[in-house]
Amino acid sequence: MRTTEGAGLPGRPRDPLPTGARDVLPVEAGELRAAEDALRRAFRRYGYREVRTPVLEFALSVDRAAQEGATAQAYRLFDPDGRVLMMRPDLTIPVARLIATRLTDHPGPLRVSYTGPAFRRPRPGRAEPSEHRQAGVELVGEAGPEADAEIVGLLVEALAEAGLPEFRIGLGDVSVTAAVLQGLAVPEGEAARLRAAVAARDLVLWRRIAEGLDIPEGPRALLAGLPGMRGGAEVPERIAATVPAAAAACARLVRTLDLLRGAAVADRVLVDLGILRDWPYYSGLVIEAYAPGVGEPVAKGGRYDGLGGVFGAPRPAVGVAIELDGLHRALAAAEAIPSAPAPGVVLVGGLDAEREAAAALRRRGVVVVGLPSGDGRADEVARVEGWRFVAWRDGDAYRVRDRAAGVDVTCARLEEALPSPL
Repeated sequence: MRTTEGAGLPGRPRDPLPTGARDVLPVEAGELRAAEDALRRAFRRYGYREVRTPVLEFALSVDRAAQEGATAQAYRLFDPDGRVLMMRPDLTIPVARLIATRLTDHPGPLRVSYTGPAFRRPRPGRAEPSEHRQAGVELVGEAGPEADAEIVGLLVEALAEAGLPEFRIGLGDVSVTAAVLQGLAVPEGEAARLRAAVAARDLVLWRRIAEGLDIPEGPRALLAGLPGMRGGAEVPERIAATVPAAAAACARLVRTLDLLRGAAVADRVLVDLGILRDWPYYSGLVIEAYAPGVGEPVAKGGRYDGLGGVFGAPRPAVGVAIELDGLHRALAAAEAIPSAPAPGVVLVGGLDAEREAAAALRRRGVVVVGLPSGDGRADEVARVEGWRFVAWRDGDAYRVRDRAAGVDVTCARLEEALPSPL
């Protein structure tokens, strides 16, 4: 929530932060870190190795890769030599550049993961963030449905690892839509209007344009309802039966669904041809994950076989990015964020008389928050910051309060009352 503290004071901005920016306080930061760590564990199990890319890229390179004005909301600036730079508006393009220019000798398939922020200016009149924290994976060098299924299956496992109890994965396919348009010989001018309607999320306009086309009634009805088609393998099978020219693209989607069924994650997956992508580089499967309590997808991705060719040799690729802030909101809505106090002890005297005891605990992996001797704020600090234990010297012994269990224990050594590592 934005505040007007300091409004009207000379030399101070009316708002403390730019539009779309926000601070993250300690409790939320810890929860975000826990979710991020869970995602990293899932990524590592599949052999995805972490890479990092710079926040700043050359604007010309990103614009060329993004195509069709998809970077209109990007932040741009100049370097000292007058070259136009861009704060990365997504992470897929920088990772594709890294792979195409720095990992050319890798035999493939290449699996990389990443975490980090992307930056986009909020659209006027919309309460949107300017910083999008993401964690994602990219599988480069594999073109088949098997690679698509791995990414979808990994997404399911990663969201479950993060503790999200309820979610669905929607699968669209831009190659199916393109094959239908081509197979029905839709004139390029009308196809461009349809693509514009899709980009604007105007499905009413899509239907109006499709119903006005001079094509047979059955295919025309299918095309008019294409963005609203949802279900399982019967969706691409119906399309292939009506528009044989789209059969190959539909067969690939059916194969992906078959592989997911074998991986026991098909109950999380739904074909949804209304799923659209803001980034034009997607060439096949497109992915979105939805969770109750969140109005935007908590994950987005898909196949982008041509993107690497912008920076070097083209390689087939598919990936997905999880929106960490959206995931955090979904976990909160599902009451899936742990409410028990975090492991750690607030030690009275940890800043002075009990420094050696604090150091010994830390060497054992225990989190110790030190306070001065005689400080009476220990319980309040533990409550506000969410630490489980409070400890203080009591004569020749220590008293340790377990806030989770609601009990006090007296012991000669702190290690006797504190689990290790916390």
